[in-house]
Amino acid sequence: MLDKGTTWMDTMTEGTALLVIDMIYDFVEPEGALNVPAARGILPAVSELIEEARAAGVPVIYLNDSHDLEDKEFENWPKHAISGTKGAEVVKEVAPLATDHVVEKKHFSAFYRTSLESILKEYGISRLIITGTVTNICVLFTAFDAAMRDYEVVVFRNAVAGLDEGDHEFALRQIEKVIGGTVI
Repeated sequence: MLDKGTTWMDTMTEGTALLVIDMIYDFVEPEGALNVPAARGILPAVSELIEEARAAGVPVIYLNDSHDLEDKEFENWPKHAISGTKGAEVVKEVAPLATDHVVEKKHFSAFYRTSLESILKEYGISRLIITGTVTNICVLFTAFDAAMRDYEVVVFRNAVAGLDEGDHEFALRQIEKVIGGTVI
């Protein structure tokens, strides 16, 4: 288990994967359909983690909302990240390379009805560094599902963004206190 003094490079070891959740136009850009105001602020940290992961040979896996026009999620949220639109594309500052994995998801957890777990098994992954948006929704649900599957969960607080500071901090506390994840 990692301690609070851990640096980003300390986490980039064999058996680790970097998950980049929903760093897409509709969440990151101010004119996006479901803008997360803090998302632009985490771009430098997410970009640095991606670069360090690639340099260390750690798999980088993008997990992106990609909804159908009539998705049930739109009963609670504005229409966003419609499959095949600009809104569902990763922003250019942290765009995937051909060597990265890109997984579309339709639900909050990146594990639910996606190929994520099979990719992780293929690489022999035991630790997940989770980055992206939204801390209290997709990041939190993915972290919980990861813990339920016995993955070690690591979250750098400056590489995740919530819709507001209160929900962001609540989610980080849940990751740390409820599932035993490491929040740095």
